[in-house]
Amino acid sequence: MQQATDTAASRRGHYWRLISRFAAASVVATGISQLVFIGSYAAWAQPVVATVLAWLAGAVPNFVLNRRTWGGGGRAALRGEILRYAALSIGTALLAALSTSGAERLAVHAFPHDRLPQVAIVWGAFLGTYLVMFVVKFLIIDRFIFTARERPPRAR
Repeated sequence: MQQATDTAASRRGHYWRLISRFAAASVVATGISQLVFIGSYAAWAQPVVATVLAWLAGAVPNFVLNRRTWGGGGRAALRGEILRYAALSIGTALLAALSTSGAERLAVHAFPHDRLPQVAIVWGAFLGTYLVMFVVKFLIIDRFIFTARERPPRAR
């Protein structure tokens, strides 16, 4: 019985470590992408263009930091990890692009002559998309992206 309790505690500790490192990597990537998004959109880039630029700026450090966290499968697994991560990341960027485009239509209608509230609303949509995707991405990364790593033993 003690071994099962120790195994469960080890597993919880493992996932808390993953979650905290994932959160730290997400903060870094989000900070970078938010700066690029707000800067490019405030400088009159279209929402989709600002989203793509921000995505590019945040995706690379996010992949590298998360691969380090999960302990990727080495050189042999790198191509598959990149392809799976790219699919997840592109899907998230597409959701953000849809969200920001819709938010811009609403913002321009609500504030046709005031750029500051337009930027704030569209930026909120961008940030909100990534906040919602935080949980979804953790689960997908853990289960499907970096799969060649050692997992803690399961309780019996």
